[in-house]
Amino acid sequence: MITERLSSGKERDHGLDFLKAIAVCLIVFVHMPFPKPFGVYLAYVGSVGVSIFFMTAGYYAHRASRARLLHALKRTALYLLVADLLYLVKLVVEAHGDVGQVASYLLSEVFTPMHVLKTFVVSQSGICHVAWFLIALFYCYVLKLLLGRYLRVLGYVGLLAGIVVVLPPIADYMDFPLNNHWMWGIPFFVMGDLVCDYESRIRQSLNPPVLVLLCVLGVAISLLARYYGTLWWHIGNMVLAPASFVLLGGNRMKYHRVCLLGGTYAFFIYIVHPLVIAAYLSVSPSPGPVERWLRPLIVLAVTTMLAALFYRCKNRIELGVRNFH
Repeated sequence: MITERLSSGKERDHGLDFLKAIAVCLIVFVHMPFPKPFGVYLAYVGSVGVSIFFMTAGYYAHRASRARLLHALKRTALYLLVADLLYLVKLVVEAHGDVGQVASYLLSEVFTPMHVLKTFVVSQSGICHVAWFLIALFYCYVLKLLLGRYLRVLGYVGLLAGIVVVLPPIADYMDFPLNNHWMWGIPFFVMGDLVCDYESRIRQSLNPPVLVLLCVLGVAISLLARYYGTLWWHIGNMVLAPASFVLLGGNRMKYHRVCLLGGTYAFFIYIVHPLVIAAYLSVSPSPGPVERWLRPLIVLAVTTMLAALFYRCKNRIELGVRNFH
């Protein structure tokens, strides 16, 4: 995981791992929703999972050395490459050996220099739709390297712009493709950076009961978006993400398997779960009422098992290489 490598000799924060485990579950449940109306409500709250990942990255990047930031930048680029390659493999499998179909896609505008440039400008991959988060995170690390603490200025600007563009009537007719990094990624990355800088002061000012109330308030405000527009989702996200981050961060959790889900497995689950969803829907395109409630949990369980298998094989290979040398 990128964020765990940024900490400079700091003991692992199991509380944040636990929070990231909740976040990654919410992300899966957004992409493979429960039946309506519960699934719709959960989707409005579940988007906070991505905000938490940005905050975690910013939190660990605050005191990271230049070398560690460069390492995180390289790993983010590697995750982005792996994600796109996996989705290209998915395309080949879905083509059922139709070479012409694969060739026409590879020769399409998706792979032109202009489209590649557009991919990084608007944080949207034409190959892997979940890769927008990795591109936005890539931006955050680059800007942190270039600007250091001055990145906070961009974070404040992005936060204000994010509020403005979702205000009626602007949100009704304007599309802002820079939302992914300028108005979502960078502001929450900066929030994590600020929490790390003023952590002790924040914890002295806000005790756990107050933080719990803020989390409940954030959920309630996010749910208002169902009826009153995107502005409420945006504000709810800004309340819920930092409140839950401060509430759970620094706590010694006993649920180490859940912490593993948020620590070691998180990026694997984020990249692979849409592939599991696609495979599941191809096998069971018309689920019954009971299966509609179970399938988000099934997707999460299968993806987690694949992550456990991957890291077990990876660890054994690394151990064998070390023993060989």
